[in-house]
Amino acid sequence: MIRMDIAYDGSFSYGFQKQGALMTVQGTLEQALKAVTGVFVPVVGSSRTDRGVHALHNVVSFVVRDPATRDRIARRLPVMLPEWLTVRSVQEVGPTFNARFSTVSKAYAYLFMKQGSWSPFLARYGYRLDYQVDVGRMRDAARSLVGTHDFALFGNVDPGRPHRGTTCTLYDCDIVESEKSILFTVVGDHFLYHMVRRMAYFVLKAGQHRIETAQLFTVFSSGSTPFTRQVIAAGGLYLVRVEFPS
Repeated sequence: MIRMDIAYDGSFSYGFQKQGALMTVQGTLEQALKAVTGVFVPVVGSSRTDRGVHALHNVVSFVVRDPATRDRIARRLPVMLPEWLTVRSVQEVGPTFNARFSTVSKAYAYLFMKQGSWSPFLARYGYRLDYQVDVGRMRDAARSLVGTHDFALFGNVDPGRPHRGTTCTLYDCDIVESEKSILFTVVGDHFLYHMVRRMAYFVLKAGQHRIETAQLFTVFSSGSTPFTRQVIAAGGLYLVRVEFPS
């Protein structure tokens, strides 16, 4: 089994998962692997990011048994990929490794650019704030999400992994502020479809004082908590890190 760590700019593809003739991360990798090996090599991804979502670190796995072919992939594949997709490392791992099902945690970040700090060159890479926000309230909202909860309000179960249901564990959820930006960060054992983008929207609305403080403490016990189903723009979201058992 081969593990390949990758990074990509999500602006140039229709997401990770292969979609016919559309350009995707999975499809681009499989085309390049076929060009190197001469045969079709199916790729499994750790996170099937949506269109427009970026990855500082994602992981794929695939089977190649011939040592000479493995060496050729490590040498030639990185230079055959488009500029928006890069290989960080290639390594041989045990036969039971699976980039999707062996994952133990993932870390995401959503980038908000403060009022007055926007640039047109950031249009695909962050969310523009044209108003002041209460960063303390955003932090309170983020931290209210930490723990093991039923996140059905924030996302939908992965149809490929129905056994996991909608209960997720968030190990950390916080706000990191700098002079020009506000970064929403979250680490969890797994995430539902659109869950992180919905949480980012929820946190933003808390920062706008659109959500009462008391509601932050009842978000999982009240079916009427506002702003949990809206999905914020994809461009500000980054898959930061994928972790596996040591």
